Amino acid sequence: MGQNFLKGRGLTSQKQHRKNDCYQLNRFPCSFQGAQHYCHSQGGQLISAWNQDIQDHLKDYLEEGKKWWIEPNSDPLIKRKRKDDPVASAKLFTRSGLSPSTSCTYVIRNLDKVSSKVDLCSKEHFFICQGDHLLSRCHQFTDIYQSEILCQEMSNNTLVSSIMPQNTKQGLLATSPPEKTVSIVSAVSEEPPDLDVLTTDLQESFHNASYQIITEDFNKSIHDLPLVQKLQRACEILQMLTQFASQFSSQFSMTAQVTGLAFNPFKNFDQRDIVGSIANVLLTANHKSLQVQDLLEEAEVILWRDSSIENYPTSFNMSTNCFEIIINITSLEESLVVSVEPENPLSITLYLGFQYQPNITHFYLNITLPKDQLQEKDEMYTWVLSPESLQHGAGTYYITAVVNRSETDPKATPLGFSVTTATTQCYFWDHHNKTWKSDGCQAGPQSSLAKTQCFSDQLEFLGSSWKSLPRTVHVRDTVQLFSRVTHNPIGVSLLAGLLGFYILFAAWAWRKDREDRKKMKVTILADNCPNSQSHYLIQVFTGFRRRAATTAKVVLILYGSEGRSDPHHLSDPQKVVFERGAQDVFLLTTRSPLGELHSIRLWHDNSGTSPSWYVTQVIVSDLTTRKKWYFLCNCWLATDLGDCQKDQVFTAISKKELFSFRNLYSSMIVEKFTQEHLWLSMVTCSPWNQVTRVQRLSCCMTLLICNMVINIMFWKLRSTKEDRTGQERVGPFAVTWSELFISIHTASILFPINLVIGRIFPLILPPEKLPPHLFPLEASFTSDTSFGSVTTPKIIEELKETVGFLHMKNASLPTQWEGSSWSSDSVTELIKMLSSLIRCHLERQGDQWQQTGSHLENEVPENLRNLNHYLLKVLERLQFLCSTLLASPTRKAPDVLYSDPSCLFPTFLFLYHLMQDSCPQSLLFSEITSFPMLDSEEERPAILNSLPKWSIYICWLLLGVTSLVSAFFTALYSLDLNRDQATSWVISMVLSVLQNIFIIQPVKVMILTLFLSLLMTRLSWHNKEKDQQMRRILALLARCPSLSPPGLRDENNPIYRAPAINCPVKAPERTRKEKQLFRMTREICVQILFLVVLMISTYSERNYNSFYLNQAIRKRINNHFEEIKLIKHFYQWTNNTLIPNLYGDYRGFIADGNSFLVSDVQIRQIRIPDIVPFPNRISPSEQVKSYYQHHEEDQKNYGVNWAPLDLNSTKDSIWYYQSEEALGGYPIQGQFAIYSGGGYVVALGNSSEDAKRILQHLKQRHWLDKRTRTLFVAFVVYNANVNLFCVVTLILESNGVGVFFSSIKVNSLQITQTQKNFICFSALSIIYFVLLFYYTFVQGNRLKQQGWKYFTKKSNALDTCIIFISFIMMALQLKRVFLHKTCMQQYRHNKSRFTNLQEIVQVTAALTYLIGFLILLTTIRLWSLLRLNPRLHVISTTLKRAWDEVFGFLLIILILLTGYSIAFNILFGWSISDYRTFSNSAVTIVGLLMGIFDSCEVITLDPVLGSFLIITSVILLVLVIINLFVSAILLTFCKERKSIMKEAPLTEILLQKLSNLLGIQRPQKAALPEQTVPIAAGTNMEALENEPT
Repeated sequence: MGQNFLKGRGLTSQKQHRKNDCYQLNRFPCSFQGAQHYCHSQGGQLISAWNQDIQDHLKDYLEEGKKWWIEPNSDPLIKRKRKDDPVASAKLFTRSGLSPSTSCTYVIRNLDKVSSKVDLCSKEHFFICQGDHLLSRCHQFTDIYQSEILCQEMSNNTLVSSIMPQNTKQGLLATSPPEKTVSIVSAVSEEPPDLDVLTTDLQESFHNASYQIITEDFNKSIHDLPLVQKLQRACEILQMLTQFASQFSSQFSMTAQVTGLAFNPFKNFDQRDIVGSIANVLLTANHKSLQVQDLLEEAEVILWRDSSIENYPTSFNMSTNCFEIIINITSLEESLVVSVEPENPLSITLYLGFQYQPNITHFYLNITLPKDQLQEKDEMYTWVLSPESLQHGAGTYYITAVVNRSETDPKATPLGFSVTTATTQCYFWDHHNKTWKSDGCQAGPQSSLAKTQCFSDQLEFLGSSWKSLPRTVHVRDTVQLFSRVTHNPIGVSLLAGLLGFYILFAAWAWRKDREDRKKMKVTILADNCPNSQSHYLIQVFTGFRRRAATTAKVVLILYGSEGRSDPHHLSDPQKVVFERGAQDVFLLTTRSPLGELHSIRLWHDNSGTSPSWYVTQVIVSDLTTRKKWYFLCNCWLATDLGDCQKDQVFTAISKKELFSFRNLYSSMIVEKFTQEHLWLSMVTCSPWNQVTRVQRLSCCMTLLICNMVINIMFWKLRSTKEDRTGQERVGPFAVTWSELFISIHTASILFPINLVIGRIFPLILPPEKLPPHLFPLEASFTSDTSFGSVTTPKIIEELKETVGFLHMKNASLPTQWEGSSWSSDSVTELIKMLSSLIRCHLERQGDQWQQTGSHLENEVPENLRNLNHYLLKVLERLQFLCSTLLASPTRKAPDVLYSDPSCLFPTFLFLYHLMQDSCPQSLLFSEITSFPMLDSEEERPAILNSLPKWSIYICWLLLGVTSLVSAFFTALYSLDLNRDQATSWVISMVLSVLQNIFIIQPVKVMILTLFLSLLMTRLSWHNKEKDQQMRRILALLARCPSLSPPGLRDENNPIYRAPAINCPVKAPERTRKEKQLFRMTREICVQILFLVVLMISTYSERNYNSFYLNQAIRKRINNHFEEIKLIKHFYQWTNNTLIPNLYGDYRGFIADGNSFLVSDVQIRQIRIPDIVPFPNRISPSEQVKSYYQHHEEDQKNYGVNWAPLDLNSTKDSIWYYQSEEALGGYPIQGQFAIYSGGGYVVALGNSSEDAKRILQHLKQRHWLDKRTRTLFVAFVVYNANVNLFCVVTLILESNGVGVFFSSIKVNSLQITQTQKNFICFSALSIIYFVLLFYYTFVQGNRLKQQGWKYFTKKSNALDTCIIFISFIMMALQLKRVFLHKTCMQQYRHNKSRFTNLQEIVQVTAALTYLIGFLILLTTIRLWSLLRLNPRLHVISTTLKRAWDEVFGFLLIILILLTGYSIAFNILFGWSISDYRTFSNSAVTIVGLLMGIFDSCEVITLDPVLGSFLIITSVILLVLVIINLFVSAILLTFCKERKSIMKEAPLTEILLQKLSNLLGIQRPQKAALPEQTVPIAAGTNMEALENEPT
């Protein structure tokens, strides 16, 4: 609270003012009615006249920005407007957002201009009183204090101030409450009290007295004596303060420094969300900071915000005159900012209401936009509501925006608006409590979306908060939202195009679904036996490989323990069978039950345009016994693909093999990709799958529209102002990094939606119900003895079929039979072959029972038992046929039966008893191969069975609503995008869709497949989808009228005859080679990937700019550095070269203006003790070496000029020795020795003046003298343009007489990665270490299997070295990161201390060497693996064969090289630098052999001897020895080259596998004899056999 009394003399207008008027300026807030009451109590009134004279009279005493109540009729302008133009007067109040009935007039000063405005009468402002009695009090007051400093005589008016004495033309008395005291505290408390402390005490005493005066009742008269005495005492104290301050006026100086920060420096101390810039006002007096708080007048600070801070505006169109904004206020500490910005300039009036909707007549506050007389455009349509304006507190506020349309243009046109609501608050940083506080801070009315105007009585760090508030905008005309579609039609056009594509693809999908329903049938084979007893359901699965479908006629035979079926032609006249990826179902019948199935035989006649067929699996189900068997095929039946066989026998697999992880994952991954991949399954889905193509297409469309709305939300909220062409691109693609990141975010958000939408239709599909009495009654196992007529061709056919089956079953049986014997019609030959096949089968079977590792080790014992039982039945049948044929007199038996019938029956009898004894009882309880036809006969849970049929419509409704809502908001958001945003939106959307197709969906499929495979492996769970599919097949089968139609079988049809067997195939040998091939291929792929990732990660750490930076730094400092020989030369170089190049025009930067000098430049010297003698005849290098061999280094502390230690010297003096640990140094390699990181250190400072002064001091004090052994000049620069540190070390090594040898070390470091490279580098590092751990795991398993033999192989030693070096590199990389963080923390803690990065340089150098060596070893390892091709292997075999000759030549070359090196060193080492040492001489001689040699220096020094040595070395080393060496190697190479085959076996297998995978036909080459294949041809067989599988 404060008051000013102004005597109104000298005014020119006598009509409105009298000369004895007195004006009282009351500086305490009060409402308009309260101000009137107070002025009346003082004997006056509110100032009733306000003209230009009074304005000039009082302008200097009106604080800027403060509001003062005056009488409404005092302003002549307002008075005249009210009288002459009532409408204009109403507009004046409307512009201010108030009504005349509740508003009053106030004046405010902005700069030098005083204007009058209106405000709510209930608001509290300062006020001005006017009256005659106030004048008498002023007279009495000034008469009493005429002799005082503050109460002295004045010419016209008297000024009495409570803050500072002033001599002005008016009299002023001001008092202030204690809470508005200005506290000035000294920043240095250790010094004795000075002017600041005394000033504080005097001010505190004065304010205590002033407080006692003001707390008196205002109604007391100022004539009261106690009050006058207290005022007199206050003036005396202020006079003492003025006299005391005048004594120090010459010594007291104050400076103000204003700092703006772009970020919050205290975010680690306080988690408050401070955004935008941070301002700091620092006052210093006599080089000491002052803490200023509780100012009388609040300081105004504008805090700008970054454009990247999102405001989240709401944009819309409207055709009506008003709309509503609903805001929920939860905090009363912050100011509310409401921005309503139209597209085109127009007048808007905002009405505020609390918990009700305001209108033109009923409102709480109002304002008309745009504002007048504003300097910033962003304030024109912004309304700032302070917490005082929101008097109703927290709750829901309603704002009605009314467009003030002109009467001349009443037509309603669509208008666009952008509405933003936010809260802002100002804070200051409290150093004592380490937190942001808002006491004494408030946001001003000039705050906007781009800035916050802060008023604060604290001169500290000032910041502001900004929070966007959610709001609801109700537009009364929602139909007009799309009126701007012609301005930006990209969103609506894209949605319309998607709708058109959806309609077209839906028609295509609907037609394909109709075709799929026709394919869903069970084909009853036409060649079934009419009198059948057993029914078998055959499910044949064709693969998805290229050319997998077949046009040939396929025939199937079932083999069981009780017999076999007849050959059946698998065909359907009503549909195409065996298409790519198809599942065909057939019903096959037999005359009698076959028992337990163990094998099937498939062949085709190789007819049609594309006879090749890739079959993946065959499932046979016995409808009688309700069992099923799985036959895994996964092979080609073709003459030009795979094994080039069109006839194959497949064995039933056991439960262990069926539920093995390898089989489950390999089979399920293809199935899941074709059925679960949402986009791919629209084309590849099976007809038996219950989810139709139309449903899949609809799910894809829903995902696409959700993708669009999520992407557009990112770009709508982003609101980037930067041109898209100026943004950084991703490599050579026209995609920016922001578009890529947003697409990744969108794809991540869509991942759970993918999981839900992809399973929405399968979850609601009800299970198929099995019809009752589907399965026929179980038949008894009776042998079919009615063979009809027994003829010789029937016996031959039976023998051929059995022999062919056993041959195909066991492809590795003896091969002594000629090719013609397999197609012979001789019964004798066929029986001999059958006998031989059965014997070999039984022998191998017996070997399997006793040992493992044979070819049949994977054969299931149950299958062997069933096979043996089947062979018994075959022998019984053959014996019966032969006996019947011989007993019949009317039939003609073969000649062999009449000539020697006794030779056949003992054979059959022997084989029969042998087969009976071949099956031990232990196998009867072995693992079986049959499975239940249905995994569970129990019904599904009740919740699934209870789902009604209309549940599917709920799914359609969910998809439709989701799509429509997403499309609606996509269209709305797209209307507000500019051209660059729309382009970025479309690109990021396309990227998200591509990620969904090629990344998200495959990852989902692979993870789901992996999870199910592991789960089914552990728990042996059956596939519920397969069970559901079987139920559908049985339901279709139940609808068939008859399961056994009349047979249409033609026994003479050649299709039923198995293909002739030309020659046996060696399956075991080929299988072994295939395993070797797969293992080597896997290792080669892993090794290539390992090498590629290693090279890419290595290149990412290399920066080509490091060379240019090194050259630039070296060129600046190397000028005349090599010419330094004496100490005086060093000082000349530092003054002329070093300092001008290291200290540039910009503070902290070197002379080039691009590189920042990190910390100070360090000069360090290493001295030798005074007791170390150095003879003059010893070379400089030997002197230094001998000195360092004894670890002699001066480590004493000295005084000035290296005098004995002075106790008064400080410990950080340049004459004190500092250890390596204290300096944070690291040993460094010089020309002659390795030097420690300690020594005597000098820092040159951070400016050229300081550096010159320090160097002059060193020169005068003789800091460098004859005992200076080594001198180091080190500094570090950082170039932010290329993100490189450059560590520079200049070394001067001296000998005993003071001559320096110079050397320069410049190393560039890229320790940190940029944001763009960091992601790629991290991804490569993760891939590299994953491969490394995989590599380690493989080698660990190999070590576990091989034991100590592991270390005897060269390849294993190479792998061990690679792993060991990789882990060392990992440790060095971690150490480098740790060292960098430590150095940067030390630099931030003390920037004047030298930052030593020498240890990081050494670690980086070691890491570079290890990387180079690792790449070399990895390349060698890859070369050793590429021996699949013999041409790549010929080099190693050549060197191995010629090693004896190579070793001899190498020894001779080494002897000659040593001799010539010694000779050149002795003869020319004293004058030519290239021969100064033996090692330098040897390097020079090697250069001579390579053609890099400078003979001029040698010939000039000694023409005769030099020429002789050069000529003889060239003749002996180059022309003779090396040529003979190369000739010997070439001779061995020619021999090895002739012994290599033209085609390597493993290479041929690899190419064959690739062609099978791609469905490419390759011509078959005749196999060469196996004995001509050397082991070295293409593969290292010994190494492969020793390696584990």
